[in-house]
Amino acid sequence: MNEGYHNDAILQTINNTNPLSQIKNAEFDVILLRFGSLISILKNKRINQTMFLVNLLDNEEYRECFKILSGIDETSELFYNMIIRFPILCKSKIVKSKIKEINGKRRKRML
Repeated sequence: MNEGYHNDAILQTINNTNPLSQIKNAEFDVILLRFGSLISILKNKRINQTMFLVNLLDNEEYRECFKILSGIDETSELFYNMIIRFPILCKSKIVKSKIKEINGKRRKRML
């Protein structure tokens, strides 16, 4: 058995039974839904989880506002929390292409 996997499973079990983690997860879920509704209203169209993530990747103001509301300082942690809730985002062609586009822009700036 893989030792790292076993440790991760133990930590996940502990976090699932930890009341503080449960409260934080519930609050993040509410903020996620409300901020998704806000983006939907601002864009004047219905959005799904994929388009929500794409909007966060595209718009730095949305991303910073969402980080402030959720109380998460790191962008990577923010995206990690979203991917845990919506694993389908890992397979989305739209998300993958947007990440490649962003990485391409960063490389061009560095040159």
